[in-house]
Amino acid sequence: MSANLDQLRAQLRRTPADWGVRLELAEALVGDGSGQQAAVLISTAPKEPPDVDSVLRAAKLVMQLDSKLAMRFTDRALAQDEFNVEAALVRARIHQHRSEPEEAHRFTVVASMLDPARCARETALLGWLTSEGLPLEATTAAESDRAEPVAASIPLTEEASAVVFEEEEEQPVLAVADEEPPPAPVMAVKVAPVIEEEEEAPMLAAVVMEKTAEEAPVVSAKKEDLKKETTAEAPPALPMDDKPVSDGAVLIAPRRNSHVVQKASAITVALVVHVALILLLGLLVVIVPEPPVAELVGIVAPEADQEQPQTKQVIPSAMPTSTAVASAPTRAITAAGISSISLPDFESKSEGPQVMEIATTDLGASFAMPFSPKGTSAVNFFGIKSQGRRVAFLIDVERYMLTDPRGGYPAYEIVKNEIAGMIGKLGLETHFNVILYEGGGVSAYSEKLIPATTANKDKIREWLYPVNREFEKLGIRPIGYPIQTVSSEVQPVEARHLSGYLRAIQYALESDVDAVFIIASGYRSMVIPSDMTKEEREKELKRLRWTEKDALAWQAAVKKGQDWLAKENAARKAKGIPQRVIVNIGEVWRDMGLVPPRGPPDFNKQITADMREDQVKNAIRLYYQQKGKPKPQINFVIFIGKDQDKEKVPYLDHFENIAQRARSGKVRVLQGLAALKNVTGK
Repeated sequence: MSANLDQLRAQLRRTPADWGVRLELAEALVGDGSGQQAAVLISTAPKEPPDVDSVLRAAKLVMQLDSKLAMRFTDRALAQDEFNVEAALVRARIHQHRSEPEEAHRFTVVASMLDPARCARETALLGWLTSEGLPLEATTAAESDRAEPVAASIPLTEEASAVVFEEEEEQPVLAVADEEPPPAPVMAVKVAPVIEEEEEAPMLAAVVMEKTAEEAPVVSAKKEDLKKETTAEAPPALPMDDKPVSDGAVLIAPRRNSHVVQKASAITVALVVHVALILLLGLLVVIVPEPPVAELVGIVAPEADQEQPQTKQVIPSAMPTSTAVASAPTRAITAAGISSISLPDFESKSEGPQVMEIATTDLGASFAMPFSPKGTSAVNFFGIKSQGRRVAFLIDVERYMLTDPRGGYPAYEIVKNEIAGMIGKLGLETHFNVILYEGGGVSAYSEKLIPATTANKDKIREWLYPVNREFEKLGIRPIGYPIQTVSSEVQPVEARHLSGYLRAIQYALESDVDAVFIIASGYRSMVIPSDMTKEEREKELKRLRWTEKDALAWQAAVKKGQDWLAKENAARKAKGIPQRVIVNIGEVWRDMGLVPPRGPPDFNKQITADMREDQVKNAIRLYYQQKGKPKPQINFVIFIGKDQDKEKVPYLDHFENIAQRARSGKVRVLQGLAALKNVTGK
């Protein structure tokens, strides 16, 4: 099995967009007990599945890790094939996983209607619905057939008025063929079948009735006439018996269920009485005279009365004005009067930096967008809402981002996918870049900002795909991405000593961005290497009483911690759990219960928080203010572990100082995988 997995992994590295290989590898991982890895593999694919079958296979695999993505997959499957039973059942199981019984019941009912036999095999789902008080009531084919009404009726003549009565509705529907009733109208009543429980549905023939103007409406028909009309056109479907209803009238009914016939006869008599009353009321309504048209014409005022306004005499007496104003009263409303303050002229007279400052400041979507220059796009960076025309996304790729308290590899995959999604929403005229940073290395997607075309946005997801996916290839260099350097010297830190987010920010500012979005693991040590000579170093070690014995003890402790970590990761790998990433060896010593030995002295010079803030401030002054450009906005998202105190993030004020001084940027803290899922909806 392991050989097959390695082969599939190698094949997927060569063709990451091949969904056949991806699904095969994911299913093999599930069979090997690595379900979480399989779900991560599906959720981080660079493209959508190509067909319905692949979509459903992917939905099943990602269901536990990302239910929203699984629902999106099923929505796509149902959009392509609305009668797909498997898609409806998968969607029901997703809602079961999300503890949403009503939604699960709804999709289960759909599946049951499409394929009852297939739905019946979902015993776990059906049992859960029953426990939630939502049992599935299956409808068999026999019940469906029995519910359909069957009726035999006598064809109606053209002069007849038709009344169709269905017993369940208890309201007759009246349809009159002619405007004026003939002297001796003939009515035909069609009675829908009356269905009794556990009995076969009876078939009733229509009853033809004759009514004179002088007599009360009586349901009657002669047997000979009735047979004469029915024999030629509509042969009876069942054997009939003739049974008298009243003098001169008969009702044709099936031989069985005589009590139904009696019930129908009574209903028919009542119906005819109501019909007669309705017809009489209709006649009364018809003879009501319409209002004369002349009354409406009389209220229109003569046209001559509207041509005598009295305004000329009122204006001079109420508002005495000078001769100059009175001679040209319309100048205030002419086109020439408003052209001097038109919007284009106003913008052309405004200073460029002021317009940019307003446009790129985060004023809220409803207020800022009308002032935004062409090409500005809104960005929601893990809850920080801002906008820009030239934006850079900076991503921390150091091992600190992958620790267990932060959510490990699944959390980092969410970060990459979320940033790819943000870029996918940028407007065509917005320019962007993505910059990865790790220690003293920076690797950018492009050497300069590129337009947010569809092709460029699609390639970003593929470019981010291999970053920090494998324990053996963490960081930038192991995946072969080129390392870029900053081109300018800014004080107080020389370019060769810049590292981490400080180096990435300076690299981004050199490309003339107006908004920077950074996700970082927090405050990290940055040092300037010591320039002590060998003699000075030995002298200092002697002063600190650091001996060779201390050095050997330190090396042995480090080796013991590394061996312990390697053993733990081997066990994790065998169980299909992502391998553990640590910040420093001290974490392992704590888990081992090992008292750490004395550490070696550090002669390097620390780059303090104040030095870092001055570095960013001076870079902004060099690249922007000295060139007459507005300051860029810098925003931070600090991603910490769930075991850290959100209110006590080290040096949080340091990040806030950089953001505030760089045109009122924002800082947000995300604590662990739960907070990341909450803010992204993943």
